[in-house]
Amino acid sequence: MATLEKIRKRSTLLLIVVGLALLAFIVGDFFTSGRTLFGTGTTIAKVGGNKINVQEFQRRYEQINQRMQQQQADNKIDPARLQSEVLNGMIQEQLLNDEIEALGITVTDNELSKAMLGPTAHPAMYQFAQQIGAQTPDQVYDFAFNPVKYNVPADQSQQIQALWIEQERQMEQMLKITKFQNLLAGSIVANELDAKAYYDNNANTKHIAYTPVYFTSELFPADKYPVSKSELQAQYEKDKYLYPVNEETRRGGYVAVAIKPSAADKAVAQVLVDSIVGLLKTTPELDAVANDANFGVDRQTLTAKSISNSLLRQFVTDSVAGSVKNLSYIDDEFTIAKVLGKKLAVDSVNMDFIVYEGDAAGRDSVMNALQNGMSLEQVAQMPGVADVRADIWQQFASAPEGEIKNRVLNAPAGYFYLDSASTGARIVRVNAKKAPVQVYDFATISYKVYPSDQTVTDLNDKLAEFAATLTSADSLTMNSAFNHGFTYEPFYITQDSYMLGNIPYSRNAVKWVMDAKPGQVSPIMETQQNDQIVVIALKEIMKEGYTPLSNEITRANVEQRARYKKMSEEVLAKNKGMSLEKVAETYKQRVDTTDVTFGQMFVLGIGPSESQLVGQISATPVSGEVNGVAGNTAVYYYKVLSDNNQGRPYSFEENAARFGQQFGVNAVMQNIVTIMRDKNKVENNMLKFYSE
Repeated sequence: MATLEKIRKRSTLLLIVVGLALLAFIVGDFFTSGRTLFGTGTTIAKVGGNKINVQEFQRRYEQINQRMQQQQADNKIDPARLQSEVLNGMIQEQLLNDEIEALGITVTDNELSKAMLGPTAHPAMYQFAQQIGAQTPDQVYDFAFNPVKYNVPADQSQQIQALWIEQERQMEQMLKITKFQNLLAGSIVANELDAKAYYDNNANTKHIAYTPVYFTSELFPADKYPVSKSELQAQYEKDKYLYPVNEETRRGGYVAVAIKPSAADKAVAQVLVDSIVGLLKTTPELDAVANDANFGVDRQTLTAKSISNSLLRQFVTDSVAGSVKNLSYIDDEFTIAKVLGKKLAVDSVNMDFIVYEGDAAGRDSVMNALQNGMSLEQVAQMPGVADVRADIWQQFASAPEGEIKNRVLNAPAGYFYLDSASTGARIVRVNAKKAPVQVYDFATISYKVYPSDQTVTDLNDKLAEFAATLTSADSLTMNSAFNHGFTYEPFYITQDSYMLGNIPYSRNAVKWVMDAKPGQVSPIMETQQNDQIVVIALKEIMKEGYTPLSNEITRANVEQRARYKKMSEEVLAKNKGMSLEKVAETYKQRVDTTDVTFGQMFVLGIGPSESQLVGQISATPVSGEVNGVAGNTAVYYYKVLSDNNQGRPYSFEENAARFGQQFGVNAVMQNIVTIMRDKNKVENNMLKFYSE
């Protein structure tokens, strides 16, 4: 039966369809498959004093993996990434449940019933019903607990009962979360001072003329502004808040080499592909590649507008039958196209479509009602009718040949059985047919080029030669990698990491980093897909707090800020009292204009995060006086040309709402996970159970 078939195909999806809504405000939905467990213990994560059991994680993980297999069977997904998403989702659920429990939030039976049944049912319940194959949540409830009403078999009813019970659990959780959100929203509101401050910060706009003095190497050579050790330390103490370490973090670098075909490999493949193109031209249909597993063949019959690839569409529509072309070479794969034929076929058909589930007597009763003129709306209410669709257009020009297609194209007047069995039937009426269109019978033949054994050996040897020069982690640098023809990439890895840098399928590399000691260099490692090899150097383990000044990147940033400070002091002292035009001329800039409001984060023409500049401009009156202020990467000279009041009277309601959007409950909800994690220590033990 159609409903049972839907359940078999989509049961995992149905179990979580509302669950996606439950935590939509804190966690994404991108999960998948697992790996064999090893190691000791059963706690895969700890959230405060609560433990997440690895068996429960595995159950959730396999459930979502099954759904992903159904929905994205053709897409490869890194299991490590998706396992990480599953566990993070469970951690966030636990954090949220702790808050809900502490607040004593509950859901009554009456609230749950109203959310699941009747005219007040939540929209998610209608989505759930549609996935089952029902029209309303009430109908799903009857499928599960009153199956006789719709002739639902007992085994199918039990499956729907399980789905309903899970849906009930998730709906209860969603209602709790809604209450939590409402409670939180009600507790974070703007008072009169907040609203008035927001109004004042955004009421006036200063129109300014300005010119920047950028710290270019041409005008400000670095060696002219040396930074002493004490100056560096002082700048670090001032700025270290910019370099927080929220949890233990491992820092280092790596070199990665993609295992790809060489030019020689492609040349060999090109010869083979050219020979196949020749054979396809001289042999019938696809005989040249029949039974050859090295070639992938995809034969299709489509209208021109249905061929999405423009190169393929042009070749197919412009060529005669038997034409062959080496169409493209993309991502190490050749694509060959062959035109097999052309013909006229009915483009599309307009139909009424009824799905019946039940015995032959009920089926014939539905057919009699349709033939006697009963409306489709009335038929939809008859016992056993699972689906009714009216006036639908179905493409047929590109549909594969077969008995079903022939029945529709040669349909008699009125309703007829498209197919029928002892347990159900599909009943159709053809209302109209569009005129025939040209359709094209063609095939694409793909050939993937893989790196030869010699290429793999050469790539490994080259990386091994470089690795042999690495006497310590500090010897792996941007320059040393560049000098050997490689690219150096830095990394930061924590207990939550699932891949090295941006390399998918590299959790084994993460495992090495988490087990290594500072100063160690890894052996050459392969990713799980065997498509990259890497050498890794662990340089530092940074404890929670602030990135130390010994960190090379932090040191460089702090030194640059200290040097910019010296440059700013020199520029401000040297150009005091100078006109804007003279400053612009001296430093090869131009005078420009822009608008500045105290509450804005980004100033057009200047950029973001120049809070000192924005603050000073907002406090400067209209005058001809030129002011200078040190910014992040430049000194800005400006004068205020006009002060424009927005002309809107103060409104507490309006400004309280705007304050809430920018600084109040909206800002809190966007960061709720971070806030809750800061309150509770989270321990992620994923790598103790999974290493690949």
